Amino acid sequence: MKILIVDDHQLFIDGIRHVLEKITENTDISAANSAEDAIALLEADSSYELILVDLVMPGMNGISIIQRMREQGIWTPLVIMSGEENPRAIKAALEAGALGFIPKSAGSADMLAGLQQVLKGGFFVPDSILSRIEAIPPRRQTSSQLTKRQLQVLKFLALGYSNRQIAQTLFLTEHTIKAHVSSLFIELNAANRTDCVHIAQQEGLI
Repeated sequence: MKILIVDDHQLFIDGIRHVLEKITENTDISAANSAEDAIALLEADSSYELILVDLVMPGMNGISIIQRMREQGIWTPLVIMSGEENPRAIKAALEAGALGFIPKSAGSADMLAGLQQVLKGGFFVPDSILSRIEAIPPRRQTSSQLTKRQLQVLKFLALGYSNRQIAQTLFLTEHTIKAHVSSLFIELNAANRTDCVHIAQQEGLI
């Protein structure tokens, strides 16, 4: 079985290899440390049978990989394995096309059981995570009310800029940027910066 692991932490990749080798006797594991490298590998080789992706990485994130795969007509089973357990972010990944979510805190037996379920054509999310996803209230449809400045700030949030970096880039005060970020949280009903970016990506704002 040919598997691709996408994670910016080499230590995690090295550790998960030993778990994945238990799936089948002949397991061919490749790794990419960024979303960009992963996309390049997938566009060059469509024979992967399973893809494991971290949700939060520098630059393009896990959701971006899923979206690019679908654009390229790549429908390889993909599972999110991440330390990020924000239910909104996980929901966005599942809606984008991921077939499961496994927290990095899970034991090897639970990881294998979840992956086997996906490989058999199923779907896997731990019950504790699934209940949190189902409890998410519907978002208000307010994205069309974002101002041009808010959209600019949103773009830099997605790039991982701090408030100070955004302020310097846009020639504004840090206090003004904080106000825009707070407004974005309210408009998009987001819990934090990561949540804000995920919601914006889901709605096609960035």
